[in-house]
Amino acid sequence: MTNDELADRLRDLHDFLVIAGYPEDHAVRYLHIARTLRKMPESVDEMRREGRLRDLPGVGPLVQTYIKQILDDGVSEKELEFRSVAPKSVLELVRIPGLGAKTARRLFAEFGVHSLASLKLALDEGRLDGQPGIGPKTLAAWREAISSRKAENVEK
Repeated sequence: MTNDELADRLRDLHDFLVIAGYPEDHAVRYLHIARTLRKMPESVDEMRREGRLRDLPGVGPLVQTYIKQILDDGVSEKELEFRSVAPKSVLELVRIPGLGAKTARRLFAEFGVHSLASLKLALDEGRLDGQPGIGPKTLAAWREAISSRKAENVEK
């Protein structure tokens, strides 16, 4: 796994944890580490094979364990722990431009939106209309993003 791929996984871990209700001030560490990994010239996977993950700047023993798990198994114990709170499909929501982890957490917690399909259903049923902080322009942008994704999938 490349450093960029690992950084993407850590970004996803951050988003997933925030959506599942994990405190953002704790989850943000995964974004900081992801940024660091993207800048590193040395392969983190190689560092793991050499037993040198302790040399990663800003990474303590627990996060080293999570990185090893991601490199070895593709998923960390931390993510698995929170899958009982939220399905992995909630990450589909943050792939929509302008829809971040905090908004996805609100959609999940307040409206039961857990995937693009459930977001489309909520939009179609009007459950999000008139909700504070979710205006008509935002709803229109989400509808457009969902339609664009469907078109992309048909073309593939």
